[in-house]
Amino acid sequence: MSSDTVPWHGPNVALFAAVLGMGIVIVAPDYEGLGDPDRGVIEGHGYYHLSSEGQSMIYAAVAAQRYLGTRLSGQWVPAGWSEGGFAALAAASYAEEASQVDPALDYRGTITLAPVPDVPAMNQVLWRDIRAAAGSGREPTAHQIDQLVFANAETIYFTRTQRLAGYDIDPGQVYGPNMLRIYQDNSRACLTDLNRLVRQDILNYLRDDPAHRLDTYPGVRGDAPNALPENQRFYAENQGRLENSTLPGSILWLYGTDDITSPATVTYATVNKMLINGNDINLGVPEGAGHYDVPVDGLPLIEARLRQLFT
Repeated sequence: MSSDTVPWHGPNVALFAAVLGMGIVIVAPDYEGLGDPDRGVIEGHGYYHLSSEGQSMIYAAVAAQRYLGTRLSGQWVPAGWSEGGFAALAAASYAEEASQVDPALDYRGTITLAPVPDVPAMNQVLWRDIRAAAGSGREPTAHQIDQLVFANAETIYFTRTQRLAGYDIDPGQVYGPNMLRIYQDNSRACLTDLNRLVRQDILNYLRDDPAHRLDTYPGVRGDAPNALPENQRFYAENQGRLENSTLPGSILWLYGTDDITSPATVTYATVNKMLINGNDINLGVPEGAGHYDVPVDGLPLIEARLRQLFT
């Protein structure tokens, strides 16, 4: 192992091993704008930014095809989990550009695992649950604290992306003082570290005063930022544009019933909208699977679809 090699970890390990065992090459680059600044990586990660993530993925396929040439068949399938699930759908929307750049590329279809569909609608569902938990008067459960952590931590990436992409978002309108401080000091932290910071801050806040509740934590201002015009424009021009498109080929879409990032009502509404728009979607729903379980619990479906696509 060279000094530049980082071992894979997390829920994708079993998935990668299975795909490699099928004789399929995996190209797994970082997203645009991620990486060590000391190596010259310029900040600018486009979190759920359609062109950034879609073009990052298609040009990874172009680069692999040009580098390996005839050792590859040219057949390719964008696939990804979580944010990568959105990136895979974004890549499908740019599939024609990939084949224009390199005619050897033959787009076959898409696999998206636990993408976060319709973020504003997801925020509404999430904050409804958080407010109901706070209003119960009972001590919050670990699951309810997880919901509040997710509702706060991940928004940092959206806010940073919007500002870098030219959307005039004021972080002070999105965050209360605790999360505004975390945003200002830790906006480039990886999600694992960010979740840890936010969770500890929430726990400290709840312990400081018996009157403190989940919905009074001075973090994201509930689902009120949904109404900010620049927030609405960002989602309409990126996630909304994608979900109102007709993507080429077939799509295997997997999400778990216990995934708090992809509530069932929002997932079904998004998939139904895309079906009405003429998309060819097969929805698989592993029972009891959380967000991190889908790549493993859905592995038999993924392998079956890959056998269909790579003929």
